[in-house]
Amino acid sequence: MKRLNRVLPLALANLLILNSTMPAFAAQPTKKAPSEKEEVIYITLDANGKPKSGYVVNSFSKGDITDYGNYDSVKMLNTSDPIKQNGDTITFSTSAPKAYYEGKLKDTKIPWNVSLRYYLDGKEYPANEIAGKSGKLKIRFQITKNADCKGSFYNDYALQTNFTLDTKQCSNISAKEATVANVGSKKQLTYTILPGEGIDTTITADVKDFEMPAVAINGVHLNLNVKVNDKDLKGKVNELIGAVDQLDNGASAISGGSENLLTGSSQLKNGASSLKSGISSLDNGVVTLQNGLTTVQNGLDTLNSKSESLTSGSAKFKSALMTIQSAVNSVSVTNKDLSELTKASGQIKQAISDLYDGANTLQSSLGYSQYAAIMDQNGVDLNALLAGNSSAAASLQGIEAQLDGLAKSNPQVADQVAAIQGQLSAASSQISGLLNGNSAAIGGIQSYLNGISAKVPALTQGLSTLNTQYSTFDSSISQLVNGLGSMTGNLSTLANGINQLVSNYETLDTGINDYTDGVAQIVAGYTQVMNGVSSLAEGSKELVSGSGELYDGTVELYDGVATLCDGAQEMADGTSQFRSETSNMNSDVDKQIDSLLNSIGGNMDNPTSFVSDKNTHVDSVQFVISTEAIEGEKKTEEVVNQEEDLSFWQKLQQLFKGDQETNK
Repeated sequence: MKRLNRVLPLALANLLILNSTMPAFAAQPTKKAPSEKEEVIYITLDANGKPKSGYVVNSFSKGDITDYGNYDSVKMLNTSDPIKQNGDTITFSTSAPKAYYEGKLKDTKIPWNVSLRYYLDGKEYPANEIAGKSGKLKIRFQITKNADCKGSFYNDYALQTNFTLDTKQCSNISAKEATVANVGSKKQLTYTILPGEGIDTTITADVKDFEMPAVAINGVHLNLNVKVNDKDLKGKVNELIGAVDQLDNGASAISGGSENLLTGSSQLKNGASSLKSGISSLDNGVVTLQNGLTTVQNGLDTLNSKSESLTSGSAKFKSALMTIQSAVNSVSVTNKDLSELTKASGQIKQAISDLYDGANTLQSSLGYSQYAAIMDQNGVDLNALLAGNSSAAASLQGIEAQLDGLAKSNPQVADQVAAIQGQLSAASSQISGLLNGNSAAIGGIQSYLNGISAKVPALTQGLSTLNTQYSTFDSSISQLVNGLGSMTGNLSTLANGINQLVSNYETLDTGINDYTDGVAQIVAGYTQVMNGVSSLAEGSKELVSGSGELYDGTVELYDGVATLCDGAQEMADGTSQFRSETSNMNSDVDKQIDSLLNSIGGNMDNPTSFVSDKNTHVDSVQFVISTEAIEGEKKTEEVVNQEEDLSFWQKLQQLFKGDQETNK
């Protein structure tokens, strides 16, 4: 771009200067054939870019001249040779080495639509109202193709546009697409617009008493003859094509790996679902276990409550025996005492019978097999539950092994799998602990119930013997009381029997107390079992919650992997298309380079006349376009008057003035 900025001003300045050194061409043999010439089109725009007027300066070598153009009027500029205008035909003869005439255009249409819009503090102003104002200025500068103008000038001609801003009036000047040069106290903003390219840009500045000289737009048939070494560029293109191939291969591998990952995550999700279902069944079994143990505890509490009646009755019976013993020993036995003895013996008999019945009930329901049968009736198979615990623990280990396998077989998703493993590890440890605790609790219950049930038969057998013996003993008491009631003598024998009975009952009472203490210990131990089962139930609830979170995590993982799989497939499709579309990039780049060079290089062969298609021997055509200045009313009038008085040479000096300042 810097090279273009230097070449264009020189091209504009030299095109006319070189004309003075070119040899003269002989006049065309045909009378009405157009003469060889050069055209310079001068266009005046208002400050907003709308065309106002225009004229063409045509230059010829000496001889009989025939030219064509639709002009309002024509006049010679550097000779006094007479000039004739007949419709669109202009003729004259000259002996001057170089002759110039001016033709005033009837139609001021040019190949470019030029637009200049002015904004101050965000508000748009017409050009004739913004002069002398202050604030934040924005100028929007646009050039587009004028479809109403014939010819290929828009596509063949480059434009150089110069804005000049006085730094005494303008500060903080910003023009991103312009080349900025200092010309004394002024900033010159130069825009180079290549053939076929328009522009839409802005200039901003802080202004005070704003004024701006005319904007100069010069158009020239660009001839740069640019040569480009595209070897390095093609090498980079080949590297790009190779990289695209590798990218496509990698995307295909990622897509295949994501499919495997999707399959593994689906299996993981299904395993987590099965685990969740199994843990829910386990939780239901724990609830049933807790209910069954509560029933057993109620039975033990009932048995323990009978113990108090048994020990109380035994104490009363012992007291009655001792009273009888004392009474007999003191030879003072009454029928009332004998009646109390019979009553107490009957209570003991009934308590022993109740105790024996309770022991039988306890023996039939206290063993682990009975407990397991009760649990099975309630829908919980303890053996299956233990096997389910082991299977669930193995499933967790299998899930972790699947994740390790996924991470090793698909390194591209190792980070995502590691994140899932991190989430699973805590839940897995908790779940394994709960499963092992559950199995341990069931084993403890089995050991405890089997230990107790092993001792209960001996207790039951002892109570059976006691019940039988005491029935006999009670019969003896009844017979004794009956005998004592009718006995008239030999109380000494009775006293000996009573003393022996009291002595034997001491041993029986101690056994009864030991038995009730054992029942109390069983109740206390069973309370610990119930507390353990309650903890197991709470842990089971946490296990259900943890398995739910684990399942939700695997669902989220599966959804994420599915999205990854879709994205990987989409990426693979995109890279495949990219690979297909870049496979011929070398030849495409060649074509684009050739097209670019053709657009900016150009040539000067057979320029087209701007004023008439009949002018077929045109050496060059250039455009000199200028807007009105933005300044006070008096200054504007002075400039207009001065333009009306300009000579031809003054106009030439004005044409080259901007280029000379730029080259400085």
